[in-house]
Amino acid sequence: MDQNTARALFELGACLVVLDAPLGIEFGIDLDTWETGPLFNGLKMLPPGIHYVHYSALNGEKQPGMRCGFFYNFEAREVAVRRWCTESEELVAVNATDSERVRLGIWDLDKGLGAYQLDSYARWQQLTSYITPELLQRVLPPQGCFTSATGSAYEDEEMATVRRQLQQRAERGELDANVQAIIDSEPTQSNDRFQFTHVNIRHSFPVDAAPDQIHMYSQDKTWLLRTLLDQWPNGVIDLLGEFQLSFIVILAGQNFTGIEHWKRLLHLVLGSAEALTDEQLVGQLFVPLLSVLMIQLRECPREFIASVLEQDNFVAEILQMLVLNVYECEGNAAQVLVPELDKLRRLLATFGWTLPDGRQLQEAADVEEGEYAPQIVDI
Repeated sequence: MDQNTARALFELGACLVVLDAPLGIEFGIDLDTWETGPLFNGLKMLPPGIHYVHYSALNGEKQPGMRCGFFYNFEAREVAVRRWCTESEELVAVNATDSERVRLGIWDLDKGLGAYQLDSYARWQQLTSYITPELLQRVLPPQGCFTSATGSAYEDEEMATVRRQLQQRAERGELDANVQAIIDSEPTQSNDRFQFTHVNIRHSFPVDAAPDQIHMYSQDKTWLLRTLLDQWPNGVIDLLGEFQLSFIVILAGQNFTGIEHWKRLLHLVLGSAEALTDEQLVGQLFVPLLSVLMIQLRECPREFIASVLEQDNFVAEILQMLVLNVYECEGNAAQVLVPELDKLRRLLATFGWTLPDGRQLQEAADVEEGEYAPQIVDI
């Protein structure tokens, strides 16, 4: 980068100044991470827009502790200021007087400001293209801050299931008084929670649904998809934004609360067979979602794919469901997805995954149906 380009980026880009930054913590922004040195004062040349700032304390063996971080929407030429709090090991906001003092003296801090890694910015843009400031404000805890331990409503759902199971055992006299006390205790309330739109994938039909509707929409998620799209302020954009944000929470935030929401959104869209006849919805949702999914898969470390995405074979099964639905779909709307699925098939092959085509899946389904079909027995 030549001097003129660097000066232009410094003038137009934002800065994040970190006061009292300790030596030797893990500090990063978006997809990049470093260990702070003795001169570290923050970052400069930040492209305007949404970024994720993150940090972790390191132990004596240079192993990072719990990751903390916050999303921030930087304006052009903005100088954002945070101070390191030794007691809480967090970055905290400063008062207006300190912020203005730092802004006026920003050139004096230049040597201690690390330059944003522009070679990874295009990747970050692709991963966050549907995330808006409004979505961040709605979903994230206060001030956009969260840690690798921040929870969500999905954990409440799991705990409620456990409580019901324990209650049933208690009624049968199988549990002692200590366990009963746990059942009777009130759930802990906390602001440190993600407010993702709750997707109840198991109850994907209307409350007053007839038996045939319950059967149909328990398999086909189209009713639930359309219902949630009507609830989101920005419809498809919000769905895609939450899909991206839940992945960033996992990938960069090291918080696996996001994986449940990511899986449910993937199931919600790719499991909506009836929606494949809607040309507008296919173009505005299905095609972009597959594009986002491929971008995300390219960013996944191999160990993440092995330990998370291949667990319980969920991703493979839901993709096969989409391929079969596209193959069986009447009309031309779904055919737009065929080249997208071919791209995805080639990408999955680099992971050692095989995604059969629709004809192969249909033949396999016919064979399975034949094996379990009623048999006529002569008596």
